[in-house]
Amino acid sequence: MKNSLKERESQARSMYARGLNNVKNNIEPKGQKFHIGERVKIADDLGSSMRFFPKGVRATVLYTYAYAYGGKNIKDYCLNVDGYGEISWYAEHQLSLVK
Repeated sequence: MKNSLKERESQARSMYARGLNNVKNNIEPKGQKFHIGERVKIADDLGSSMRFFPKGVRATVLYTYAYAYGGKNIKDYCLNVDGYGEISWYAEHQLSLVK
């Protein structure tokens, strides 16, 4: 039997909350190129699969996939994108550090 929409929404919110709790209570995984709070610029060209994502703007790093949800994926980032809010997942090669 399939889960109802409400059950799936609840599961998704629970997973997201656990991820934020991991970020709050654990240290960043080793090897991340960008760290929490750093400012980055998103590339002007993200490729056709991300054509609807904000590009060419600045953002603040929030966390990597591995940081929030475990595993070894330290190259995909959740960002607070200027003028847009929180957006996931930008690949490391699509970002450059702003000094």
